[in-house]
Amino acid sequence: MSNFQLAFPRLMALIYKEFVVMLMDKGTRKILVLPIIIQSILFGYGATFNLEHVPFVIYQDSNDKVATEIVRRVSNSPAFAQVKFCKDELCYKQTLDHGDALLGIFIASDFHKTKTIFIATDARNTASANTAASYVQSIVASYNNEQKQIKGIYGGISVEHRYLYNVNNITQYSILTGMILALSMIQVMMLSSLSVSREREEGTFDMMLLAPLNPVEILIGKALPPTIVAITQGLALFLICVLWFDIAFQGNFFSFIFVISTFSLCTVGIGLAISALSSTSQQSVVISFTIVLPSIILSGMITPRSAMPELMQYFTLVTSFYYGLEALRRIYLEGQELMNVIHLLIPLFGLGAVSMGTAVALFRGKLG
Repeated sequence: MSNFQLAFPRLMALIYKEFVVMLMDKGTRKILVLPIIIQSILFGYGATFNLEHVPFVIYQDSNDKVATEIVRRVSNSPAFAQVKFCKDELCYKQTLDHGDALLGIFIASDFHKTKTIFIATDARNTASANTAASYVQSIVASYNNEQKQIKGIYGGISVEHRYLYNVNNITQYSILTGMILALSMIQVMMLSSLSVSREREEGTFDMMLLAPLNPVEILIGKALPPTIVAITQGLALFLICVLWFDIAFQGNFFSFIFVISTFSLCTVGIGLAISALSSTSQQSVVISFTIVLPSIILSGMITPRSAMPELMQYFTLVTSFYYGLEALRRIYLEGQELMNVIHLLIPLFGLGAVSMGTAVALFRGKLG
């Protein structure tokens, strides 16, 4: 008999044993099944480039019948959801600047002469900006073709598109600024979630318990190193964005660091809570990725929140990544001051307090 024929039964017995051990463990069964189901549902509904109910604002400074007809068609389209009908330019600009609308439609007073509709899209997400603009262009093209069939002349309405916060519509603007937090989140979550479970496996957890430290002191000691790593990594990614990819920084550097630090502390709290709950490093890693990937999908980094199903939009409100990403992009790309994003920082502080409070309670339970 060949060596392979002799080794094959032993190999099959070992494989069978590994499957039995894997499936007999209750914790392993959970991490094999639940993450796949949860992430499949979230990716299926949350990651889409088919926009629905796109929030838009209109500033119509012309009573021209054609302009009114175009506005009516846009408003009645299921692809759009009007958030405001402005009567002045200030209202129009503020609605777009505050992020309340993904699309702005402006019809000037001289429309009867120019036959031009001006649209502006929030290009912090380039794919969504292009898709929203194409919807309007399709409606205008349909009107022009109808006029040609009815009157024998082309409608002649044109659309002039302008990108906001990313004037050249460069994809790196939306991807790389989001990756500053995304990569930091992955690193911080891994480091913090493994901190306790790894010590249990290595047998050093009991030694740590003998140290004259209370749960809060241990938590601080565990939280600071990953947070410092996250801030350092965020700075490195920031320099890559500015110096390598030439993505101009518009905001205040202190505000930028403040957002990264707050977000990192919030993420560390979640990671430490996972670490306290997990009995093995494997469980820590799987649970961490089960949280990280959906957080990125639901943040609006890939698909705008407004394009997600209504139920998914509510889920985004309990993810720290959504608030951190919105605040960071507004500071980086728009030059917003810290007080202008306070409505995003308050929920981030709240989620951070909950995650840290949970971690402290779990640590007290483990040490008690």
